[in-house]
Amino acid sequence: MGLISTLFENPAVKILEEHLWEGARKRYLREHPEEVRDDTGTLMRKVRAAYKGAVDATLKEAELKVRAKWGQFKHVMTQELRTAFATVLRMSNVEWYAIEVGQLSTPKVLAVPYQLLKRMTADVLLQYLKKEIDTENLDDQTLGALASYSADQKFENVLEDARRRHESFTIGDRDGHFAVVDIIKRDAYYLGEEKHHSLLDMVILSSVGTGPSNGNRDAEKAALKDWSERDRKNRKNERRFSGDGWELGSEELKSWATVP
Repeated sequence: MGLISTLFENPAVKILEEHLWEGARKRYLREHPEEVRDDTGTLMRKVRAAYKGAVDATLKEAELKVRAKWGQFKHVMTQELRTAFATVLRMSNVEWYAIEVGQLSTPKVLAVPYQLLKRMTADVLLQYLKKEIDTENLDDQTLGALASYSADQKFENVLEDARRRHESFTIGDRDGHFAVVDIIKRDAYYLGEEKHHSLLDMVILSSVGTGPSNGNRDAEKAALKDWSERDRKNRKNERRFSGDGWELGSEELKSWATVP
């Protein structure tokens, strides 16, 4: 990260720096396509020489603005991330998920990569931040860094809190609700049309019926118990997630997985 990282301790500004240098690298290669074969170290030395002044100036301005908003932002970011997560589920469709139990017409248990939900939630949070009066003086790149920081720090907590509190969510225009019942680390899954499975973290959501939850959240508790005691023990061996519907490139999907 270099000297500039020691000057700006704010974590969101560090994320912004990473984004800026990645953008600078892509710009440099567009302008100098003949250097695409350079090794990473050589390429980045050229990129830094070309864009250091511009990157440093952007970071200095962003650091001052972020510092002024930082305390207030940290105070509300978890709740805003929860709202963004619920929005992602509501804007999606059941057809976009892997169906672990049930059929497309009557899905009981759905699965989706953790990193996909995290990325999408950060994207929605960014759109929220663009509309808020408290952050209107921040540019899109800085707002994107704030959203990425929130997701990096708190997204797993949001999912775990939803599971512990037996919260349920709507998915698309379905009448039913779904509850987060599990996060399986390094789960074996086929991706797209691959013939060999990969390992990636998967979020499991279980149907809790069509009616509103009562105050005791009995339906959500029953769904969690049913998954833990029965459905998780009887998972299909041909589990596959295609990524269709999420406007997700195959390379990005594969980047979240490790080959066994």
